[in-house]
Amino acid sequence: MLILGINTVSDACEAALIRDGVVIAELSEPMQQGHDARLAPVVEKLMRDSATSFGDLDRIAIVVGPGSFTGVRVGVAFARGLALSLDKPAVGVTSLEALDALPGEGRVLGLLPAKRRPPERTWWGQIIDRGRGVAEPFEAGAAELQSLASDMDALCGGLADVPDLGPSRVPATPTAKAAALFVGRWPDGDLPPPRPVYVREPDATPMRPVGQ
Repeated sequence: MLILGINTVSDACEAALIRDGVVIAELSEPMQQGHDARLAPVVEKLMRDSATSFGDLDRIAIVVGPGSFTGVRVGVAFARGLALSLDKPAVGVTSLEALDALPGEGRVLGLLPAKRRPPERTWWGQIIDRGRGVAEPFEAGAAELQSLASDMDALCGGLADVPDLGPSRVPATPTAKAAALFVGRWPDGDLPPPRPVYVREPDATPMRPVGQ
């Protein structure tokens, strides 16, 4: 099975190719904005350099958030359009399911720092059992994490500022490669759709016309 993985939810534009659980190519460009302009060229270069035809793809894995609002929209729209044109399934993988060192066994609390302005500090989280999320991602503060961690075998993700909550800690980041590997483990009838996961409303608000 040949899977294209795409990740645009963090400070990079990434693509990876996985064949039968083995990485055959990956490409990442660090960036905080501009994913919309660079995603198509990154994917095209990955396919060209690996001498792979788009028609050979079996699935497209897309990281659907939580993460950058713009990045989520760009990645999901691109994956949906590509899947439609190729008549191949696009599969949504949350940022916590796409952590590159996610334990495959036990109950894991996946965590990534939410982008709040100081002094607020919260984390995006998801409870993951045997490598797959068992509920939707959420946003939580330190007190809520303490309660959640009591029933976990491990914490995994961006843990630099996470207090000691008891379980073992596995530092990790979401990647296109991990998303593609995740999608390769699931049968055809059990593939989540490429639906954006935002967790909360954006901090920015639309501009109002003058006089309103």
